[in-house]
Amino acid sequence: MVLNFSLANHWLTNAGDDPVFPRFEVTPPGGITAWYTMRLTALGHDDENNFVLDLPSAIRIYEERDDLRCVTWNKTFSQYSP
Repeated sequence: MVLNFSLANHWLTNAGDDPVFPRFEVTPPGGITAWYTMRLTALGHDDENNFVLDLPSAIRIYEERDDLRCVTWNKTFSQYSP
């Protein structure tokens, strides 16, 4: 479903095949997870048709988003740290 957001509809009409998995020339640690996570994020934002991230861009955006979440987490829960 992450690779082809219309997969269920294609299978129901017998019009579609199984999705083609992307191939990456280089797979840095965590890179594939970042790419799939950003793809799922696009789906959650109803923006899957505009998803055109390559692997390095997905990693960069994923890490930027994670850094912002850490700042928010620390601000919210700083009163609980020793």
